[in-house]
Amino acid sequence: MRFLLAAVLLAPAAVAQERDVQRVHVVEQRPFSEANRAELTFFGLGQVNPHFTVHAGLGLELSYHLRENLAALVAFSYNAVAHQSALTEELAAKVDQQPVAANALLLQADALAGLELMPVYGKISLFDGKVLRLGFYVNAGLGVAKTRLQLRPSDAVGGRSFGDTGFRPEAGLGLGVRIFTGDRFTLRLELRDRIYSAYVSKVNGCTVQDARAIRSSGSAATGLSPGCSPSSFGGGEEDIKSGAGSAAIQLGEPSSSVINNIAFQGGVSWLF
Repeated sequence: MRFLLAAVLLAPAAVAQERDVQRVHVVEQRPFSEANRAELTFFGLGQVNPHFTVHAGLGLELSYHLRENLAALVAFSYNAVAHQSALTEELAAKVDQQPVAANALLLQADALAGLELMPVYGKISLFDGKVLRLGFYVNAGLGVAKTRLQLRPSDAVGGRSFGDTGFRPEAGLGLGVRIFTGDRFTLRLELRDRIYSAYVSKVNGCTVQDARAIRSSGSAATGLSPGCSPSSFGGGEEDIKSGAGSAAIQLGEPSSSVINNIAFQGGVSWLF
């Protein structure tokens, strides 16, 4: 009898509580739309796989949202820091060993154009009842990369020196999350893989045969390819020979492989 009496008294409260729970979990409509709006993002970025090289810099991305979850984008990045890692420089200084160009090619800057898809949108309820809106996205693009090779380590006389290796095709793949702080500003965290060819045939316009000739004869080297100048490797005779020798080593084993330069980038976006 007591059990039946308790059930009769508690049943209305249980039903009311269930109704309250259902009302709390009702799906909330998005308060704003990104469709037909542009977005400008400023990124800070740093390489996350720095085995032979170290990269860090800034990025700028402009996108236009064709639909709520699809955008076209143009992205630019510049690495203010782009040099060989401490391990690579130590090998060069202590045992006079340079990595081949396929491992040591540095990314100075790049430009990409592509598409971004945000297939997942969600909300998280915080402790004080506020709702945090998140969007998980992927992007892909094609573009061009500006590259170079390091010829002397940081502890060399005059510091690091570099040789130009020109432009090469590049592809980019990204995976990230957007944190909406309102209808104007968004925080973005992204992991982006920049993929470009590791094949290098010339440094400062000089082939491996040119670099070997300059290493032997310095500024007096003759029979060089058009566009190859010994002075591009340094000012003094020793600098020229040292820079050309490093280039000759790195050009000695050309590779047809590709480089995956993976960087973490975080930034702030402005929707307008």
